[in-house]
Amino acid sequence: MPVNNPGEFLQAAVDSVLEQTHQKLELLLIDDHSDDGAIEHLLSSVTDQRLKVLTSNGTGIVDALNHGIEYASNEIIARMDGDDICHPNRLANQLAYKCLYPEVNIVGAKVELFKRESEIQGGYLCYENWINRLTSHDQIEREFFIESAIPHPTALFTRKDFEALGGYKNSSWPEDYDLWCRALLADMRFGKPETQTMLYWRDHSSRTSRVDKRYSDIEFLKCKAYYLAKYLKIKKNINDVYIWGAGPTGQKLHDLLLANDIQINGFIDINQRLIGRFKKNLPITVVQPSSLKHTEMIKASLSDSYCVVAVASRGAREKIRDFLLDLDLDEGTNFIFAA
Repeated sequence: MPVNNPGEFLQAAVDSVLEQTHQKLELLLIDDHSDDGAIEHLLSSVTDQRLKVLTSNGTGIVDALNHGIEYASNEIIARMDGDDICHPNRLANQLAYKCLYPEVNIVGAKVELFKRESEIQGGYLCYENWINRLTSHDQIEREFFIESAIPHPTALFTRKDFEALGGYKNSSWPEDYDLWCRALLADMRFGKPETQTMLYWRDHSSRTSRVDKRYSDIEFLKCKAYYLAKYLKIKKNINDVYIWGAGPTGQKLHDLLLANDIQINGFIDINQRLIGRFKKNLPITVVQPSSLKHTEMIKASLSDSYCVVAVASRGAREKIRDFLLDLDLDEGTNFIFAA
């Protein structure tokens, strides 16, 4: 559990780990040079010898994580954050799943987002539902480049697998998604127990993903594009794609994929006003579902190439997937979602 000025949330997070039904554990709290007094206050009330506080030998979450895992005495590593709350059966549940499916390298869990001020709504609620819907490796890989389907504080993995991946890396983008991408390219497998929520994931204004620029939309997109390019070339033997979505996300992804040596053949969009238009000096094929000839042309194009769907508007993904599946195109073989 890496922490930097965890404040009032730390006590509940620590208690939720120490109160696990699986009692054989050590809780390593890695202090990333906090100065808010929360750790001192915690130690004045917690006497459990399984809690150990270490000071990071570097600066930032990556150094703290790597330091903690290096110090850990057990083979199984479970992540936790200082502002979240574990279900009492979280570790027992994930360990049972790991024993049942030893081929799964990185075990996640279902989550429930919450915040003290108000109910979770809108995009975050959709994200929660999306995370909890993806439990098998095939489901997670299919939608891997949409978002991170393994929330970092739910992750459980072995030290052996972690070391094989080279640990967490310092980069301009999220350290957890970077690790998951490297795991995917290394043919590691992901999964989650089908059971109830195992982590209560707190949303608040000072949450790292809200305030650290490494978790910004553009840095996350850079990470996606970098590893998506590798995934397409290594796993699919694909070097050129169409991009579905001529809006801002699609155009940014165009630039980033091109920078990572993926050739872009053109754009596809549903906006009828884009008929005859170009983006990035490439033609835009506008989908016209009522035209059988037109849809057959799209099917022929994508049968010979590949489509990366970069449309982020709510509800669009399902409609685009249905359209492409109706053309007898296969998700993974002919197209993939990246937004």
